Amino acid sequence: MRLFVTFILNAISFAVYSQHAEKIDIPSNSFENEYRISTQTLKYSYDEISQIHNYSNNWDLDTDGIKDQIYFVGTGGAHIYYFLRVILSSNKKVRDINFIQTDFPFLNGLDSLNSEKTNAGFAVLNIEKELTPSIIVRLDESTFDAFKKEFMKENIKTRNSLISFNKGKMKFGCF
Repeated sequence: MRLFVTFILNAISFAVYSQHAEKIDIPSNSFENEYRISTQTLKYSYDEISQIHNYSNNWDLDTDGIKDQIYFVGTGGAHIYYFLRVILSSNKKVRDINFIQTDFPFLNGLDSLNSEKTNAGFAVLNIEKELTPSIIVRLDESTFDAFKKEFMKENIKTRNSLISFNKGKMKFGCF
């Protein structure tokens, strides 16, 4: 009987909490409002449940004439970081770049990424030497320290990591 009463009380508590939770205004991690104000051409969405920022169909990273998929995927936890995921249209291969992480995957201009005042964000642009667009992700200090071994292996020596693709092959560097 005790077990049944406990079950009923838990069920009632859950139902009451659920009704109140719908009324609580929980802030979103989405940038939709900011992008709506600043640009009309950027394709962007955010999924609250999967914690994925979707920047797909904006850039052709592999220069095959078809725009590619770029995501920042949430790692969960109280302080969410997002790792970079790229899927090129030419081969549909999912590339989860787990060591390229940011807690603020907001599309910035190049001038913002060069500023020491900016700790996070990313940009996609053509670098003079590169024929294909490159993704530049500004890493915060804790991410740079946590993945230092991976960065050194990929020749990333600054907090501005650079990712580009040449014939489907991923290249790393620093900006």
